[in-house]
Amino acid sequence: MKVIVSVILLSLGSLFLFPSCSVSAAAKGKGDITAKEWILVSVKSKDGLSNLTPSNDSYPTLLISEGRASGSAGCNRFMGSVTVDGNSLKFDKMATTMMLCQDGMDLEEAVLNIFGQANSYTVEKGNLLLKKDAEVLAVFKSNKIK
Repeated sequence: MKVIVSVILLSLGSLFLFPSCSVSAAAKGKGDITAKEWILVSVKSKDGLSNLTPSNDSYPTLLISEGRASGSAGCNRFMGSVTVDGNSLKFDKMATTMMLCQDGMDLEEAVLNIFGQANSYTVEKGNLLLKKDAEVLAVFKSNKIK
């Protein structure tokens, strides 16, 4: 258990020591996805065969701000870096807490899986669509931060 905690702490520490993240000026115009909390509407299952939706008690979230990505995958929190350039994006050095929850782990695995696959996004009708090329991996709706 101490080894797992040490690995998590080292991973988190490296996120703050090596910020290789940026948000280009192109991403700050129409369709800006930064400085907003996004709430998951649906996500492609890890096997890619179906779409999963959150239950009433578990709403995964995503916040992209100042080159950082963070939020909740449903049970666990995640954090890492993200580079946004126009409509391209790349998540990097993602880390999560490691709690085990009884319900919703399929949804959580699917949410965490998209960070390694997503390479672009669009904003349509106020929804953030994370994509791998033209394939929609996840849909989030905006939750304005006060």
